[in-house]
Amino acid sequence: MNKKIQKICIMGGGNGAFAAAADLSLRGYEITLYEDPRFVKNVEEIMNDRIIYLKGVGLNGPAVLRKVTTDLADALSDVDLIMPVSPAFAQEDVAASLVPHIREGMVICLTPGSCGGGLVYAKVFHDAGVCQKVKLCEMSTLPYATRKVDGNTVRILLQTPEIFFAAFPAKHNQEMYELIKPLYPAISLMTDVLETALNNGNIDSHPAPVVLNAGKIEYYHKHYHYREGITPSVARVNWTVNEERCALCEAFGYRPVNILERLYRTGYCPKSDDLYTAYQGSKGIFMDIEGPNDLSGRYLTEDAPCSLVFCANLARAVGVPTPIMDSVANLASVLRSENYWETGRTLEKTGLDGMTRDEIKSFLQTGYSD
Repeated sequence: MNKKIQKICIMGGGNGAFAAAADLSLRGYEITLYEDPRFVKNVEEIMNDRIIYLKGVGLNGPAVLRKVTTDLADALSDVDLIMPVSPAFAQEDVAASLVPHIREGMVICLTPGSCGGGLVYAKVFHDAGVCQKVKLCEMSTLPYATRKVDGNTVRILLQTPEIFFAAFPAKHNQEMYELIKPLYPAISLMTDVLETALNNGNIDSHPAPVVLNAGKIEYYHKHYHYREGITPSVARVNWTVNEERCALCEAFGYRPVNILERLYRTGYCPKSDDLYTAYQGSKGIFMDIEGPNDLSGRYLTEDAPCSLVFCANLARAVGVPTPIMDSVANLASVLRSENYWETGRTLEKTGLDGMTRDEIKSFLQTGYSD
């Protein structure tokens, strides 16, 4: 593919979408920001002047976007790259919304893929008969730690210095890496999208502390996940989830990146031999992030069903025990009165159902045959 990215459609209206739109616009890219009409309130304040004010780390100032729209056909009409920035639980629906608009040669970079997002998109596209028309890649995490200040202003707390990246199928890795690298020089090429999925930081850091702090969150409706919710004992639970995740990485032949190494490499925490100390050292990033202030927050409703359930299901398929992941997912299901083992990210939704380890590894490299 001899292609240069200039016109980009960012799909979403949340923190990450605003940060990416403003940052890339200030760096000279022509940005269209699309939001689903159901969530138009996310972009109402920028619909007319198309300006997002960017503060914090990196470039600052008013970023004038090319277009802000709730019309998907219009948003995709002439762009070089599509960047969906959505929670994991919305990825299946976002992929389905793209199906009627897929054209030969489209490039989609999930920002982020979270935990298995690239596989979810590929399955939706395959089932719709358009998979071969699309080049698909993903980042394991957002390129930014960021929060909206108000309806037209976003603050970037961190520009991630290393972002794990891969394409699906992985036979397109180098091609997609060279295409996306000019936009995000921090991307680091991994073996495949399962390795990026298993190195998404939300698996280790999000669901368990919310479950363990559920009473406090419900009672006070004011909570700081990292500052208050991760005490030394809670950090030990996170570390054990991390050990199960690393065992799963080893089962697929990936070099395990433990949580301490990943938090350091991605810029969130200082180097440390102790997980609690690492979190507490995240001044200006983790220590300043408020929430979740109720149990509907994404740290639970996204990362229990779409991260833990996916990892635990995959682990069962290859014989890796995950008792702590299973326990946290079970408790999260009860807290939310929803069976996440049924509604969450199953292997069927990612196209991996019924495959052996070796079949999964081959599939990740070559993709669907039709």
